[in-house]
Amino acid sequence: MAPHVAAGTTLLTGVARCGMPGCSSGMTIRTGKGGRYTYYVCNDRVNRGGTCACPSIWREKLDSLVLDAIEARLLARDRLRTLLAGVLDVSQNRQAEREADLTRSRSERTRLNTAISNLLILIEEGTMSARDPAFVERMATNRAALAAVSSRIDVLEAQLAKGKRRIDEQTIDRFGDMLRKKMRSDDSSLRSSYLKMFVTNVSVSDHEVVILGPVSSLENGVSVGLPVKEGAVPIFDREWCRLQDSNL
Repeated sequence: MAPHVAAGTTLLTGVARCGMPGCSSGMTIRTGKGGRYTYYVCNDRVNRGGTCACPSIWREKLDSLVLDAIEARLLARDRLRTLLAGVLDVSQNRQAEREADLTRSRSERTRLNTAISNLLILIEEGTMSARDPAFVERMATNRAALAAVSSRIDVLEAQLAKGKRRIDEQTIDRFGDMLRKKMRSDDSSLRSSYLKMFVTNVSVSDHEVVILGPVSSLENGVSVGLPVKEGAVPIFDREWCRLQDSNL
């Protein structure tokens, strides 16, 4: 996500998408009544001359629906403990599994870094053009996979590190309480940035709103920790893979 999008003050910019059949365009912002009202509107319909039937939704209404749903369905204590059950499991067998997973993840990171380097060598040698669709597709795939495995390594290293405090149910409860507070912050840019750490897609159609995000982001947050400096939210170094554990 580009920095100007991730750091924007509009809560769902960059994650809200049209969920109508046959359309997956992003939702853009439009105003009405001389700027008194602001709406999320399907970008295909307003900027590309499309015929998408996705309704325009008042921004405050959609923002409120999403925040309420996250607070009630995701950050509820029982739900959050269930989602983060793997982090709570500190048995000896589980620790051995994590060590093996960390070894595999590090090997995969090395492989992906090598693959990316090889692609760049092809460009340097003139064997392939940077505009070649095959190059663009492979580079994007490898970079997305690298971001996902790097995030996984961060989680595993934090869980296995000696001297780290034990993560228990009370830790998860405090983590949830902190997230709820951040989501309700008066600072709109901070609120938006924190939401985008855990939500990758808000799909809007004429009959439902579906919120998606990877469980690994929550695991990383409770294991490694949230940014502690106000406003210092990582917004461009990772792209979470919505195809993995997208059941928030």
